[in-house]
Amino acid sequence: MKKILTIATCLIFLALIVQGVANAQQTTPGTGDKKFDARLRKINEEAKADPEGFLRRLSERHNIPEQEIREAKEKHGLDDADTYMAAALASKAKRRVGDVAAEYKQDQGKGWGVTAQRMGIKPGSPEFKALKADAKGHVKHMKTMAKNKQKQHEQEMAKEKGKGQGKGKKK
Repeated sequence: MKKILTIATCLIFLALIVQGVANAQQTTPGTGDKKFDARLRKINEEAKADPEGFLRRLSERHNIPEQEIREAKEKHGLDDADTYMAAALASKAKRRVGDVAAEYKQDQGKGWGVTAQRMGIKPGSPEFKALKADAKGHVKHMKTMAKNKQKQHEQEMAKEKGKGQGKGKKK
């Protein structure tokens, strides 16, 4: 039974390495999980609409000073999804964002899954599942905020359109 588990573990590890190499050829971050990668791409897209708000929310969500996140992003040339991953992983691994970003950049091309493993967060572990769930929650929160912003804009436009219309009140 131990041999089967060892072989299965080796195969999973090998698959992660192969996936990491494939992800290195992408322009978006790679974790080895297609759904998770899609969420990260979505975070990248959504963050472009409000970069300052993105950094503020990321800081609040992971209880990391915004300036620390901003410095890691700029120093290591991270895109928004990589910045998200660095902050989320730093929070889970109890490390500084800059240290996580440096390690990711040092081994860039191997993907975030490998970086997470090196920090003690194994794929399939509760910590890794929490990272994935947090990304899903972040994307949902961003969608909700975008809808609310659109709704607010529509309401303001409707108010502006209504001004000056009609005869007004009689005295």
